Amino acid sequence: MHLKKSWVRTKDGSCTLRIDSLNETYHSLHGAIAESEFIYLKKGLRFWQKSNPDVNASILEMGYGTGLIAFLSFLNQLDKKTEITYTSLEAYPLKINDIERLNYNNFFESFEYLSFLDFSKLPWGKVNQLTSKYSLIKHKIFFETFEPKKLYNVIYYDAFGAHAQPNLWDIKWMKKCFELLDHGGVWISFCSKGSVRRGLQKVGFDVERLSGPPGKREILRAVKP
Repeated sequence: MHLKKSWVRTKDGSCTLRIDSLNETYHSLHGAIAESEFIYLKKGLRFWQKSNPDVNASILEMGYGTGLIAFLSFLNQLDKKTEITYTSLEAYPLKINDIERLNYNNFFESFEYLSFLDFSKLPWGKVNQLTSKYSLIKHKIFFETFEPKKLYNVIYYDAFGAHAQPNLWDIKWMKKCFELLDHGGVWISFCSKGSVRRGLQKVGFDVERLSGPPGKREILRAVKP
């Protein structure tokens, strides 16, 4: 999917990419970093960790995109005693020059261990053991054809919106998410569509509507009983 992308500054000063032909951006225009931190870290990962403080986490991200959520999850784990095994799926990886245009290094310049750009250059298809507490593997693959041999504790479901990728919000993919999660596992997304909430409930999730980040009224969080 080699679609033309333009650079956009969001309201928290961080940047994102826009695909005009899909009327879609990779992050909220109200704040790329703020949105990612609030939804996926605060309401997803840390919510699960609060109930499982001494358990290592296995995360599946549907939609690697710019890599921002993966990097924030990495930073989150640096002061933790537990470990994260992070698996990310992306059918159409961005080129490194697109990622360079975001200039995220400026937002993490005080962090000396690994720059965002170095993080972005990590190879695909292999386990990257960044610290004893964090490993990352990025798969160039469609979610629909991904067949892992393990269960996950947290799923970051970060597909483009339903207007751009309607197929990925079908109930059959909500069912796949349910099957990929261990009991007590958390599914978290920016999405708040009623049809998605009903689909999640139908396949067995306990679903909550949560207040969203700036510019987003609600988000959905689902837990596998």
